[in-house]
Amino acid sequence: MTTAVPGPKPLPGIGTAYSINPNNLVQSAVELSEKYGEVYVHHLPEHNPLYIISSQRLVNELSDETRFKKELHSALREIRAFAGNGLFTSEQDDPEWAKAHRILMPAFNPVALKAMYDGMCDIADQLMLKWTRTRHDEVVDIPADFTRLTLDTIALCSFSYRFNSFYSEDFHPFIQAMGDALGESGRRAHALELQKKLNLLGQRRFDKDVDTMSEIVDALIEERRDNPSPAGEEDILDVMMSAKDPETGEALSDTNLRYQLVTFLIAGHETTSGLLSFAVFELLRNPRVWLKARKIVDEVLGGRFPEHGDIKNLGYIDQILREGLRLYPTAPGFAVTPYETTIVGADDEHEGFEVNPGDTLFVILPRVHRDPKIWDNPEEFRPERFDFENAKKIPHNAWKPFGNGQRSCIGRAFALQEATMVLTLIIQHFDIEFADPNYQLEVLDGLTSKPKDFYIRLKPRPECPYRGRGEAVKTTGVDADVSGMECPVAHAEVEAAPNGHSVQILVGSNAGTSRNFARRLGAFATAQGYKVTTLDLDDAVGNISTDGPVLICTASYEGLPTDNAKKFVEWISGDAEIDLSGVNYAVFGCGNSEWAATFHRIPTLIDDQMAALGANRIVERGAGDVRSDYVGVFEDWAEGLWEAVAELEDVEHSAADAVERVSLEVVDGGRGEALRTENSEGFVRGVVEKSYAMSPVEDEGPIRAKHHVSIRLPEGVTYRTGDYLEVLPRNPQALVDRVLARFNLNSDSRVRIEGRESFLPLGEPLSIAELLGGYVELTLPAGRRHVEALAQACPCPPEKAGLMALLDAQAYEEEVQKKRRSVLDLLEEYPSVQIGFEDFVNMLEPLAPRRYSISSSALTDEGTRPSLTFTVIDEPAWSGRGQYSGIASTYLAQLPVGASVPVSVIPGTEHFRAEEDVTRPMILIGAGTGLAPLRAFVEDAALRAAEQGVTPGRSLLFYGCHGKDSDYLYAEQFEEWSAQGVVDVRPAFSRHPEEGPDGLIKYVQDRLWQDRDEVMELVKQGARFYVCGDAERLAPSARRTITRMVAEAHRLSADEAAEYVQRMEHEEFSYVSDVFD
Repeated sequence: MTTAVPGPKPLPGIGTAYSINPNNLVQSAVELSEKYGEVYVHHLPEHNPLYIISSQRLVNELSDETRFKKELHSALREIRAFAGNGLFTSEQDDPEWAKAHRILMPAFNPVALKAMYDGMCDIADQLMLKWTRTRHDEVVDIPADFTRLTLDTIALCSFSYRFNSFYSEDFHPFIQAMGDALGESGRRAHALELQKKLNLLGQRRFDKDVDTMSEIVDALIEERRDNPSPAGEEDILDVMMSAKDPETGEALSDTNLRYQLVTFLIAGHETTSGLLSFAVFELLRNPRVWLKARKIVDEVLGGRFPEHGDIKNLGYIDQILREGLRLYPTAPGFAVTPYETTIVGADDEHEGFEVNPGDTLFVILPRVHRDPKIWDNPEEFRPERFDFENAKKIPHNAWKPFGNGQRSCIGRAFALQEATMVLTLIIQHFDIEFADPNYQLEVLDGLTSKPKDFYIRLKPRPECPYRGRGEAVKTTGVDADVSGMECPVAHAEVEAAPNGHSVQILVGSNAGTSRNFARRLGAFATAQGYKVTTLDLDDAVGNISTDGPVLICTASYEGLPTDNAKKFVEWISGDAEIDLSGVNYAVFGCGNSEWAATFHRIPTLIDDQMAALGANRIVERGAGDVRSDYVGVFEDWAEGLWEAVAELEDVEHSAADAVERVSLEVVDGGRGEALRTENSEGFVRGVVEKSYAMSPVEDEGPIRAKHHVSIRLPEGVTYRTGDYLEVLPRNPQALVDRVLARFNLNSDSRVRIEGRESFLPLGEPLSIAELLGGYVELTLPAGRRHVEALAQACPCPPEKAGLMALLDAQAYEEEVQKKRRSVLDLLEEYPSVQIGFEDFVNMLEPLAPRRYSISSSALTDEGTRPSLTFTVIDEPAWSGRGQYSGIASTYLAQLPVGASVPVSVIPGTEHFRAEEDVTRPMILIGAGTGLAPLRAFVEDAALRAAEQGVTPGRSLLFYGCHGKDSDYLYAEQFEEWSAQGVVDVRPAFSRHPEEGPDGLIKYVQDRLWQDRDEVMELVKQGARFYVCGDAERLAPSARRTITRMVAEAHRLSADEAAEYVQRMEHEEFSYVSDVFD
């Protein structure tokens, strides 16, 4: 007696086809397996029963090749339209398969694989060089790059043909045609015959894709016939074209030759690229594995390029790949059918079920590889499962990513050799992180599997950058235990008079403020004789020192970690068991109190989690606010910190005041060439192509001038719609002249800067004009310590009393911070102060880059010509002393066309991007130059709609400015887009308000409330709110108005509506904002 097999209930005419998702074949099979158990059955029209198998117990039985043979499941039968009777699409009894198998097996023996290694290295070298030249802020599409890598590798190694995929932004036509054809095959596999016949458009596309692949393969064959390989240099294509089957003496037919090439190009790259993608994904999620792998790679290679003989010594990399194939088998299943009617699954506990020849038994590997009876903690990524001793314990047929028996993958050794070498190079030479720290894996499944929308950011590993195949790099790694408590350091400060103690400094910084504070801590520690190591926070995952104090300087950006702290925050706040007992630490956080809800969220989280995990807090967390005297707050905190560290380490510290000082020697002479190099962390030279004023400076009162600048980026640098452009400005000459006058200096004079540690170039002479113009901030508010120093250096009693009065907390806040009175302002106001130029320079902070939202669509010039739209600030200084000119806005507005400007593309927030689906409506809200990214989004929608020939979704732009005839920016362009149906602009003119049914319409929020019914209707249609404006006025006003609208539309209380908007912002991402000071 046998057991009835469970499964979805068949329906008349369609059977169980309704339960199969043609776009997620594997996932739908996995979900049904979870419901029905180790076997369930589909009944499909015009098909024999289809059994889905998901346990090792049953797979072990089905792997018996005396009882079962390979069955071409429905998807493989569809693929035969272009792969014919190639190796993996031929029937079991097809004599062409046996002939091809015998001919090609020697092409993958160990000797042949060694000969192919050089070709693998050639293509891997291209990827490594590309990544070496990739900016850290640039998002890398990992599956796409691995697809290029593996296609080029199989083509070069097998056919000596170069697709040169890394020399083009677009995929090779073969990849596009192959991907589309495979996808269509998967959809057709479970479609009804009537559906296939009615899908005329799909059939035409499918036929075109098949023709494209055939043409490419035929061209390869024809080229080889015209240009045979020299003797001794034959490759697999030569073998296919000339070799004879040792059993029959026959060669491959021309038709089968084509099918084998198609098979090689598909199977040889599609699954390997997926394997590498999933391996990188799991390494990012498992820093313990990453650090252990890096330690092994460093020990084996020592910085040099891996040779073929090294592969056998990189067993842990092989284990990583095998564990990746367990969790994510990139060929996610195979099918068999019995030679004769038989019972499957019968044992002491099971009665089994009967199957017949022609029935399909499909093994769903993602479930088999997670069989809890075989694999403990099956969801855990643990490469050690495949070390020699553990691998021997894995039951037979529990791990089958390459298929079964004689029909298993002929190129498995090729794939593992290639993947091992490539993954080794990545671990050896790059530091990587998720582009989106909240990325959740979604698998693109079907005939093969890959991660969907998987992007990373990377940067060359400082101590082991990639320099090409011929260049060995000496690594500076240190011995580490396998738990990852140590790893190579980013850099070590110069030691001075060692005191036998060490300090580890961890940095989380985007804009450079926290890094500057970390530099200061390092300078002081070095001067005291500590051995100092400085790491980005992400490099400290599993690598926090217990040998001395751990000092952390980090920031929050709208409540999120900095780009180089995402992995650390994920690690320290995750589920992993982390023991930080024995760690002594302190945290200083930077933030902006303008964002009250998320102010200091990340420094607080790190501080609290460190303590919760057993670490000892040396001093209370420091909290700097960039809206106040954050430098002074840091200096006060650091003073208390070093007192506590001295007591903790039982050492004595020398005075702090001389540690960070630099000395300046003025050298008489002419103007020397500026020796400063531009920012080494991503700044490139752009060229100004357009520059023009956009508005008058009057409209019933003064208004700030608006300006437009277009910049051409250098070759190889592009942006995406929604990105930022950072500009490294120069101080206005008038400001520099004020300093020169105050200290009676000649701009032609040069200074030589000496010191232990500084952001200034040490030991090199440069002109005073260059020092003041390009290196230091001259307009930041003076810190309280600066005011105190000026008072002490003031011999005039009345002026000294004035400066001392400013030290009162309230007076300092009102008279210095709010009026933004700089050190230079105070020196001019109190001229009797006697400090030298050297003292003045030591009070200054480094000149910071300024960030602007790009106001153009990347589709206009392939992302090479971003435009900026900004306000030029030129108005009476709040300090009451003269005119204040915005540093960056003045610099940009005065640059002539053709001028060079240092810029850096900074990725925007992933959710604050133009809609890829142009039919989805947008609700855009901005004022003044906050229009910049919104203009880019509208332009993007217009271009996409025109390119795709579709009608764009109805979008509303709520825009605020002073007046229609003054600063209504890009008015004519928006009129054109409005006529095209791309956007409907709803302006609000603050100096020309109009009456509306609900009151005066003066500001954006007034117009928004006036048109709330239309807005909420668009929200029902899936519209997303995009808000761009200042944090003080527009952003909170828009949020309050939207909250009121939600409350009215959904009949909610004020608190309930606020929570609703909070969910829109942080869970649904239907309310996104770009807010600035």
